[in-house]
Amino acid sequence: MILRIQRSLLSIFVLVITLSDCQKSASRQLDDLLDSGSSFTSATFCEKNKSQLIERKEDCEKVTKLAQEEIDTILNRRLDLGIAPVIVEKNKGKEIEEFLQVHTRMGIRYWEIWKTNVILE
Repeated sequence: MILRIQRSLLSIFVLVITLSDCQKSASRQLDDLLDSGSSFTSATFCEKNKSQLIERKEDCEKVTKLAQEEIDTILNRRLDLGIAPVIVEKNKGKEIEEFLQVHTRMGIRYWEIWKTNVILE
């Protein structure tokens, strides 16, 4: 009976160890996002997982800079349009807004300008 319990516990332990190895590391998830996601999704992930991505700081800074440049490009279209607001595709706009909410420094710089000059459609 005791031997059977020990075997069951050992089996459960092995199963837990195996399942815990299935979750991708933050660095691997970042690689996947950099390959297939937008700069906003990648930059948001970097900001949310900053403490786990210390060794990937350069990659995170690069993708954050790309996101900032894209926001600047969108907002500069506002200058070209005069009084009309800029229209941005809804899913992309939501990604940008999540980025601005997560990334404090960018949010402070762009949030009010974004909300007053951009319409999501």
